[in-house]
Amino acid sequence: MQFIQKQHIPKALSLIQAVEFLAEYLGKSQEKRIYQYFLALELLKLIVKLRKWSLVDKFGLMISENNNYSETDHKEDEVATQFQEILGPLEYNPKAVNQKTIKEELKSIKDPIPKFNLGYYDVVQDKQTSLLTMLPIPNDIKQKDYESKLNQFRIKIGEILHLFRPIIYCSLILKYGGDSYTPYVISFFIDIIRFLIEFQIKIYRKSQKEELKIRAKEATICYILRNPFYSTIVKQIILNNTIGKLLNQQGWIYRFIIALIELRSSKCLLL
Repeated sequence: MQFIQKQHIPKALSLIQAVEFLAEYLGKSQEKRIYQYFLALELLKLIVKLRKWSLVDKFGLMISENNNYSETDHKEDEVATQFQEILGPLEYNPKAVNQKTIKEELKSIKDPIPKFNLGYYDVVQDKQTSLLTMLPIPNDIKQKDYESKLNQFRIKIGEILHLFRPIIYCSLILKYGGDSYTPYVISFFIDIIRFLIEFQIKIYRKSQKEELKIRAKEATICYILRNPFYSTIVKQIILNNTIGKLLNQQGWIYRFIIALIELRSSKCLLL
């Protein structure tokens, strides 16, 4: 019997996130107790995530529910099928063509699809690119690179770091406390290593590229709002000394801005 169905995983993760939020704001516990709750809930998240998210390719790159390109991938697969049905097998012409000939040929082609083969290339910003990459067709070369053993290894290592970093971070908070830079710095270096690995992945689909962008964006926001960097630098120097001088600190606009930032900087959202 399966622990949880794959289609229910995004909802299960959202539910656990809501429990973390309630544990932080309704429990009114000490910081150590709160992070004990977080550690237990993050372990539960890990178990759920190991069942994979709503979409995951065969090598393990997880695609989160806020990724908008999953449907695009599906549509491109349909277009590729239609393309192959209409035009049949693509002709392969390995003959080498120099850049001058390429430009002349491309200028003379009004409709390049009927003459399409792998022997013709387009020049985009002084970089030679196969016409195949300009069409909504999965590129065989890209797919081959993506399925290589080295690329599979990068994906798996990146996912391991991505899944276990929150658990490591919570454990370090329990040991050193939230005011220590040790958990912050160690978590930061884990993510840096993950980024160096993940951005070497040979991307095959738009959803994969978008997923890595989402992860980088979320990590950047977290490190800006995560203590002690937030309380000692962002809040004291940027918010109080900059925005506080532009707006009346007793006014509702300033307090509203601070309230929104404080809400986003909740501990449970920065794990």
